[in-house]
Amino acid sequence: MARPKKCRYIEQEPGVTFFKPQGIPLKVLEQTVITVDELEAVRLTDFLGLSHAEAARQLKVSRPTVTRMLARARHNIAAALVTGKAIRIEGGDYRLQGERWQCPRCGQEGEKPAAVCEQCYPEEGEKS
Repeated sequence: MARPKKCRYIEQEPGVTFFKPQGIPLKVLEQTVITVDELEAVRLTDFLGLSHAEAARQLKVSRPTVTRMLARARHNIAAALVTGKAIRIEGGDYRLQGERWQCPRCGQEGEKPAAVCEQCYPEEGEKS
């Protein structure tokens, strides 16, 4: 069984989620997808100039994970530019940094959503 993917933390949702070559109708274009977390890795390293290790700390994943994310994103971007495909930005396993979570039972708040509230179900929180 595969290991579950670790959630990545991004600063904000992308404002633009689609790019296409000019002058070609969308219905005839092939599309390639870049996930929101892959775009965040590209933004942190290529746009802001952070190292892979610094980007990994911001995304809250390992440095090798950032390297793999960048390889996938850069490959898809290059393929779209070379072959004239549209780029759609969607999906991925991510959460906004500073996103608040509140237990529906007791109202306790936290920054990282948990499977169960440790205050309401202390025995469950110890297991996870």
